[in-house]
Amino acid sequence: MAIVKMSEFEMLVRNDQLDHLLVSLQRYGNVMFDQKVEEIGNFKHITRSFDRESNTAKQEHIQSILKRLSSIKKQEGPKKGQMFDKLNLQTMTYDEMESIVKETDLDSILNMYAEFYESESHFVESFKMHMPWEVETFTSDALLSLDGVRPIIGKVPSKYTHRLVHELEGLEDVYFMYQPDTMDESIFVIIPTPKRRENVEVLIEKYEMESRSSVSLHIEDKVVMMRYFLSQMIDKRLNIGDRLSRIGLYQEILKAHYESLRNEALRESMCENFIASEHVTYLKGWIMTDQVAEFSSIVNEATDGVFDLEIIAAPLHSPDIPIKLKNNRFARAFEPITNMYSQPRYDELDPTPIFAPFYAFFFGMMLADVGYGLIMGVVMFAALKLLNLKPSTRDMLRLLLYVSVPTMFWGIIYGSFFGGMIPLTPIIDINNQFNHVLVMALGFGIIHLFVGLGVKGYIYFRDYKKRYIIYDVLFWYMTLIGIIVLVSQMFTDFLSPYASSATIIMIIGMVGIVLTNGREAKTVFGKGASGLYSLYGITNYIGDVVSYSRLMALGLAGASIGVAFNMMVSMAAEMGTLGVIFGAVVFIFGHTFNLLISGLSSYVHAARLTYVEFFGKFFVGGGRAFEPFIAAPTYIELERE
Repeated sequence: MAIVKMSEFEMLVRNDQLDHLLVSLQRYGNVMFDQKVEEIGNFKHITRSFDRESNTAKQEHIQSILKRLSSIKKQEGPKKGQMFDKLNLQTMTYDEMESIVKETDLDSILNMYAEFYESESHFVESFKMHMPWEVETFTSDALLSLDGVRPIIGKVPSKYTHRLVHELEGLEDVYFMYQPDTMDESIFVIIPTPKRRENVEVLIEKYEMESRSSVSLHIEDKVVMMRYFLSQMIDKRLNIGDRLSRIGLYQEILKAHYESLRNEALRESMCENFIASEHVTYLKGWIMTDQVAEFSSIVNEATDGVFDLEIIAAPLHSPDIPIKLKNNRFARAFEPITNMYSQPRYDELDPTPIFAPFYAFFFGMMLADVGYGLIMGVVMFAALKLLNLKPSTRDMLRLLLYVSVPTMFWGIIYGSFFGGMIPLTPIIDINNQFNHVLVMALGFGIIHLFVGLGVKGYIYFRDYKKRYIIYDVLFWYMTLIGIIVLVSQMFTDFLSPYASSATIIMIIGMVGIVLTNGREAKTVFGKGASGLYSLYGITNYIGDVVSYSRLMALGLAGASIGVAFNMMVSMAAEMGTLGVIFGAVVFIFGHTFNLLISGLSSYVHAARLTYVEFFGKFFVGGGRAFEPFIAAPTYIELERE
């Protein structure tokens, strides 16, 4: 549970071995290159002849095909095993992916798609054409509605040509062609969908179109050709399902090509950050310290032993060092919460394993229902077992699985099982004993804040700033404990024997804060003023503690909504068979709604308590994540061999 130790490397390799080395390092993955290498002497940034536009076009083309296949499957209805296709992620090794790419011809598959689909070009001599089906969103229904429509033919003054074209294109589902500048006039042939005909008629009146026939304009053959293109396209659309299903056989191959293209683009973009002389290339980056030997071995093998490599431990206080977190299975599920806020700096602590138990505990206290926790736990467990998910999705589901346990725990404490639908004897009745819950919530908040202060003290201890533990931690502990004891006298005399001692401790703490917390100021007056301002920070602590009252408020709100739906179910159940059915619908809808809305609130407010109240005591952040030299998976997760 820590920030992984990093090492910096600098390397010189022969130019003709660079590509082979990059492929080897991409297969290895756990390396990150410095993207801010400046030119030095004869070493200039590398210029490559990589066709980025072609690479991007192929990626987009593949995605377009896969989306259409997915859309066809959706229209056919879900089949067994296909329902979670979008979530599922294939796995294979880098070599297996490259093997598929080498053994198959991507261009042939893409050409096959072009043959089957509407990517071929259509021309009518001397006319410019606008075919709305070239837009992805143009539906087959809209295309079919163009069939049999009487075309609008006429001449428009040339001065209006571009404006009319622009407005017709804006209508999106209008098929038209025009012959510009014929004797100061442009000929238009327009086939609109029925729902656009009125819009088109307004436009032709606006731009003074003179209606004519194809015979009078001598363009009969052109109009026939235009109609032929339309009928050809309709025929293809009607049979596209069957045709695409044949391409569907290449679906897995297309996914492999897509991932390979993305990794190729990543290699080429990274090359632009390297600098090279006539013979050698200079690379700089970071690797994990415990993998230095493996990295050196890979470089040695990829370069046939011809390289110059220097590796040193990364400096602790450098802001450039990328951050990679390493936690146990439980804490790792909470890393997205840390990442949403900020990566820690290299010289900080990873806060994830420290806040994770609190986060789960607070989430459970706010959702607090055995039924909701049970549903969350079963669904998340099944999804994690049955699906191969993207890493980010997997982490989120694992987080929800873990927080389902405290949700059930607090449900038992409050006696809530689907809002009381299934009777449980509460240990604390949140609907009647909310004052007890409020005091408990504030108590948990104080513990949370004190742990945050303790972590700050540990960081000072680690960094050999031991006197700061007294200045910034111990004095605050003394002040806050004294205040807590004195304030408690307003509600109970349980701590009254310690009131005098608490007062003395509080005063010592306050004086200590004033005398030491302004130490950064240069003048005596400045030190005193800064110290007093720091003591004013007590109000922040009061606000922080009060903020934990949301643990009670959200728990009470969720329980009340659940009870309200249960009352509706009970009233409906008294109205006979139809009432029972209606009650069942209300139960499912109501508790699903309550689970989602209360779950979202618990997720957000637990994060809020973490970010504002807890992190504010010791965590700064501002680090940047370690980005492994391999493209993030879209369809295929590449496993290390």
